[in-house]
Amino acid sequence: MGFLISNQMQQEDKLKDIEAIEAEKKELRLLIGQGISFTVEYHEDKVVRIPRYRYLQRLLTKKQVVREEKQVEFIIKEPTAYTLDRLSLEYIELAMDEEQIKGNPRQEARKLFAKHNRRMARIVAIATLGNDWENEKKLSERTEFLSHWLKNSTLWELVQAIDLTNNLADFINSMRLLSSARTTIPNRIESQQD
Repeated sequence: MGFLISNQMQQEDKLKDIEAIEAEKKELRLLIGQGISFTVEYHEDKVVRIPRYRYLQRLLTKKQVVREEKQVEFIIKEPTAYTLDRLSLEYIELAMDEEQIKGNPRQEARKLFAKHNRRMARIVAIATLGNDWENEKKLSERTEFLSHWLKNSTLWELVQAIDLTNNLADFINSMRLLSSARTTIPNRIESQQD
């Protein structure tokens, strides 16, 4: 009797786990389909001319710098295969040596930040531009803007979110299914040993 109750509880736990995984998959598909939006706050300095005297306002003006606070919103959607190839090239370059980090963590962290900060901004720029990343001018402007105005923690979170929207897990699972479902798999011929 105790075995049946234990077996039933295990089945219920498995069912709950499966339901939780399905809910997570549904949420991820929704997130991937709608995209991830984020807002970047920045400011622009503008020079404003202020007239000093009413009658001579054209000749005698005072220049004053006015700072305007602005926001711009970007949306990261699931990339096309073309954009995914470019993102993969950028991700591959994010290499680091764990042994050097263990030896001198703070110094290596500073070196890695200096080396990869701009690359991470470039990854976010490519993801926000979509297939327009080919336009080198747009890509460099967006990279410069993001590296200038995004905080490091936000930049890291966005790179992780982009990795999530790449949907590589489903791609790999599809490849596994397709490779195991082949109907024309050649028979292996064992070599005969003399």
